[in-house]
Order: sequence, then C-alpha cells, then structure tokens
Amino acid sequence: MFEERSIRITAWVACTVLALFTVLPFVWILATAFKTAAEINLWPPTFLPHAPTMANFHELLQETPFLRYIFNSLVIATGSTVSIMLTSSLAGFVFAKYRFPLRGPLFMLILASAIIPLEAYMVPLYIMVFKVRMLNTFAALIFPLMIMTFGVFFMRQVIMSIPDDLLEAARIDGASELWIYLRIILYLSNSGLMAIGVFAFTQAWANFIWPLVVVSSGDMYTTELGLAEYQRAFFTEYGPIAAGAVISVVPMLIVFALLRRHIMQGIATSGMKG
Repeated sequence: MFEERSIRITAWVACTVLALFTVLPFVWILATAFKTAAEINLWPPTFLPHAPTMANFHELLQETPFLRYIFNSLVIATGSTVSIMLTSSLAGFVFAKYRFPLRGPLFMLILASAIIPLEAYMVPLYIMVFKVRMLNTFAALIFPLMIMTFGVFFMRQVIMSIPDDLLEAARIDGASELWIYLRIILYLSNSGLMAIGVFAFTQAWANFIWPLVVVSSGDMYTTELGLAEYQRAFFTEYGPIAAGAVISVVPMLIVFALLRRHIMQGIATSGMKG
C-alpha cells in the first residue's frame, strides 16, 4: 500500500511539473501581449506586465485586416478537417474490415508516406496547382491538407475494435455497405473521429509554408502569414505578434474544450485492438 501511494505521488508530481513547463510559454505570450514595447525589451525581462495595455491588440486589429486572416484560416482549417475526417474514416473502414489483395503492402505504403515532409514534394505540388490555375484560392490552400496519414492509421485502429458480428448482422438484414458506414461505423467510432478532427484542425490552422508559397494577395493571408508581417528586416515587433498569437489560439482552445472528452475516449479506444 505504501509503495503504491508513493508511486502515485511521484507520478502526480512529475505530471504537475511537466504541465507547468507546457503551460509556461503560453502564459509568457499572454503576458507579453499586454506589455509595452519598452517593457518587452527590458533586461532582465519582467514576467508580468507592470502597466498592462491593450495597445498591441489595437495596433494589430486597426493596422492589419487580422479578422480577415482569421476568417481565411477558419475556412481552410474547417475544409481540411471535414475532408480528413471523411477520408480517414473511409480508408480506416476499408483497411479494418475488408479483405483484398495487397491490403497489407498498401497500408504500409500509406504509413511510409508519413515520413515524407511537405517540403520534399512542394515544388511538383506547386506546379500542379499552377497548371490548373488554383493559385491564391482556398482550394489551393486546402488541397495538400485533404488527407492525413496518421488519420487513416488512427481510424483503422478505432474501427478494428468494432465487432465484425455487428456488421455481419446488418448485412444479413439487408443493409448496404454505405448504410453500415453511415449508421454503424461513424456512430461507433465517433470519439476517434472527433479526436482526428481536432488534430486536423490544429495542423491546418498552424500551417505556414504552403500558404506562403501559393498566396500572393493580402486578402488571402492566413493568421500565420499575417503575424509574419511583423517580422521586419532589422527588428521584430513582439507585442503585436504576441497579441496575434493570443487571438489565433482561441479557436483551437474552443475546439479542444468542446471535444476533449471525445479525444480521450478516441485515444483509449484506438489501443483496444491492433
């Protein structure tokens, strides 16, 4: 009993310390957003602002169309999330519940593609988008984010935990494969699907390099590109960047807060059967 209690206390302390180290950068950015430019450049630095100000937020919202950037990021992240949830659930269903030639090698090929970074195929991808005249459009920004390799793997693991007898019973009753997918697979893998949705939304929201390549007009800038405008040639305006970071993280926090229960359930379910 004593050893078990000691292990729990040690684990609690370790998790608390790690949580503090994780939260500390966000607290620092939040504090920086309310500091003046002079206080931001002080040495030694101050943790909390001595004279909190909203000047950084005013500058960000008045001098740049930051709300437009947020709207663009929301459109891209939402479109990418819906696409990834659809493709991941469909591919996961196929690889988890169907038997067909080369299923194993195909699945391994999909997993292997996860190690290839976007930078490795960005040039041919840009040429493809350029030839179909999609540059500077939402379609071009969403195009590389429509499929997530990890999503296919994750949903396969989740769907494998659904009993095969349940699907066979539905087929005996005359249910089509589409009906099984919509009424059984999606319903029983809802938690895993929501978890993938959060991962996909976060990935699309924080994407920087691809929008930088395909966007040429300010009205199509995302939040990441908008914040990059404050990286000047000889100095960096940390105040507006911190204010923009605080604003841009709010949608992700809202999505996570709404779906956190599904995330935990989905991660637990994905390990039930491998």
